[in-house]
Amino acid sequence: MRSHREALVLRWDAIDFVSNFIRVRESKTRAGIRNVPMSMRCKTTLLWWRTMIGPEFSPFVFANRRTPARPMKDIRHSWAKALEDAGLEYFWIHNLRHTFASRMSAAGVSDLFVGQIIGHKTPGILQKYSRAIDEYRRDAVRKLEDMRAEHAQRDPISTTIN
Repeated sequence: MRSHREALVLRWDAIDFVSNFIRVRESKTRAGIRNVPMSMRCKTTLLWWRTMIGPEFSPFVFANRRTPARPMKDIRHSWAKALEDAGLEYFWIHNLRHTFASRMSAAGVSDLFVGQIIGHKTPGILQKYSRAIDEYRRDAVRKLEDMRAEHAQRDPISTTIN
């Protein structure tokens, strides 16, 4: 989900813990209005968070602490602090969308479905997000080379003909 236009304005009533999806009602684009499937890890974390803050605290998942009736507006400082506390080098939170798209593609999910899940109208945008896919393609070629090398050890004559 996009952090500012989708996640920060997320309301508890947009999360379906039975069907395991999040209804994105506000987005940057029309294609961004969608149902996002939840992983079990996401579901568990959201349920823990709801228990920690209490569902009566705010209708928003990420509420403004001073004015709980409103969502958080910005997370730059808390994001930087969380990374520092975790001992990680700073990176843009938006990079997590790139990571998600790359990992989904690497797991074999079609570009069409990855695009739909992240809220893009066309899968062409994934070229921007899926930088890690090049490494998986290189790995595929390496596997082919390994297979040829293994075959060459077993049958050196046919390998020289190819």
